[in-house]
Amino acid sequence: MKPFQIFNTLSRTVEEFRPLNPPNVTLYSCGPTVYLPQHLGNMRAFLFVDVLKRALRLAGYRVRHAMNITDVGHMTSDEDAGEDKVERTARAEGKSPREVADYYTELFLHDIDLLRIERPDVLCRATDHIPDMIRLIQRILDNGYAYVRPSGVYFDVEKWRGPSRMGRLSRQSLDEQMAGQRLEHSPDKKSPHDFALWVLNQPHHLMQWDSPWGRGYPGWHIECSAMSMKYLGATIDIHTGGTDHIPVHHENEIAQSESATGRPFVRYFVHNAFLVEKPGVKISKSAGKFPLLSDLVSAGFHPLAFRLFCFGAKYRSELVFSDEAIAAAQKNFEYFAQFARTLGDSEARAAEDSPWAREYRERFVEALGNDLNTPQALAVALELAAEAYRRGDRHVWNTLTEFDSVLGLDLAGLREAARGAEFPPEVARLIEQRRAARSDRNYKLADELRRRLEELGYEVRDTRDSSSYVPKGV
Repeated sequence: MKPFQIFNTLSRTVEEFRPLNPPNVTLYSCGPTVYLPQHLGNMRAFLFVDVLKRALRLAGYRVRHAMNITDVGHMTSDEDAGEDKVERTARAEGKSPREVADYYTELFLHDIDLLRIERPDVLCRATDHIPDMIRLIQRILDNGYAYVRPSGVYFDVEKWRGPSRMGRLSRQSLDEQMAGQRLEHSPDKKSPHDFALWVLNQPHHLMQWDSPWGRGYPGWHIECSAMSMKYLGATIDIHTGGTDHIPVHHENEIAQSESATGRPFVRYFVHNAFLVEKPGVKISKSAGKFPLLSDLVSAGFHPLAFRLFCFGAKYRSELVFSDEAIAAAQKNFEYFAQFARTLGDSEARAAEDSPWAREYRERFVEALGNDLNTPQALAVALELAAEAYRRGDRHVWNTLTEFDSVLGLDLAGLREAARGAEFPPEVARLIEQRRAARSDRNYKLADELRRRLEELGYEVRDTRDSSSYVPKGV
C-alpha cells in the first residue's frame, strides 16, 4: 500500500491514513435527502467521495462504502425544527412521501451514473432501518444519556459533554454549537441544547412508526449512526460530509454513537468545501433556484466536464461555479477523449509503456496521496498526454488507463466506441478507401475522402499510424 495522507477534521491536521484493519477500509458518507433534485453543489460532495474511494484503491486499499438515503426526519431547518422536507414536497405535489422519495432517489442515481460516480456497496434508506434506529436509541437510554418526554426521546447533551465543554469535532461550546437547534414544539426538554432521537405526538406527520415510547418518527441524526453501525461496525475508518455537517449533524452523531457503544465512532472525519456562486455564497436549495446536472447537459456540456471541473480544485477549497470554468474543463475532457479515440492498436495493446512514462505515474500517485491533491494529479495526466504527442510516442496507454481509474472518464470505453462504431455502408466504404489511400501515401486522395466524410457528418481524427471516425458532436 502506498502512503496516503488526508486532512482529519478531528485533529485539524493532515495525517497519514492508517485504517483499523488494513488493507480494508470502512467508509461512510452522508447521502442525499430525496425531496428535490440534487444540485451541482450536492454533486460536488458525491464526486469528492468517489475520487477519495478511487484514490484509496489506487493506493492499494479495499474500500467498503455505505451511504444513506434520507427519506424521513430531515427537517426544513436542517436541525429538528420545521417541516419534514420529504413531506413538504409530498404535500406540494399531491403525492405520498414514498412516491416523492422513490422519484428523487432514481433521479439521484441517474445523475451519479452520468457522472460515473460509483454506486456505494450499500445504499441504505432511512425508512428501511427504523428497527435499527429504535434499538440504538434504547441502548442510549439504557446507558443514561437520553430521556423520554411527551414530545419525544432526547439526547442529554449536557450530561454527555458538560455545560461548558467544547465539542470534539466542531471545537465549539454548547452555546456556539447549538444556538440554532432549539425545538419550537418541545418546551419539555431539559436543555435547549438537547436534540431529538425520536419525535412523538406529531399527529400531522405523514410517516409514523410504533416504538417502545409511542408512535412517532426518528430524528435526522440517529439515522446515520444506526445505518453506519449496521453495515460498517461500531468504529469506522472514514466519515465524509460537507463542512456544514461539522457543528451539529456530525457532532451529534459522535455523541449518540459513542454513548451507546463506549467506543470511538470515527477515526477520520473528512469534509469537503462548497461549490459557490461567488466567494462565500454556497449553492443551496434554500436559495430557490439552483443549477442541476441536466442544465449543464441542456447547455451542451458533457456531464464528465463537470467531473473534471471538480477534479481541478482541492476538496477543502471553495470552488466557484461558472460556465467559463466548465467550458475549460470540457476542453480537457475532449483532449483526453481524442487521445483515447485516436490511439493505434499497437499502442493500446502494448504490454508495457515506454519507460519515460514511469515518472508520471509516480507523480500522479504521490499527488493523490498528498491530501487528495486532485489539481496536481490532473496536471500530471494532462502533461503525460502532451509529452506523448511531443515525443511521437503514445505507448502510455497502461499508465493513462490507471490514471483513469481515478479520473473516471471511461477512456477505454470511449476508444472502443470510436473504433467499434457501426457505419452506414457508404461511410464504411469511404473509410476503407481512405485507409487504403493513406497506406499507399496517396494523401491527395485521402484529403478528398476526408472532405466527403465530413460532409456526411463525421469528424476525422488522424494520428501517425491510425485514424478514427466519429459522428460530429460525440
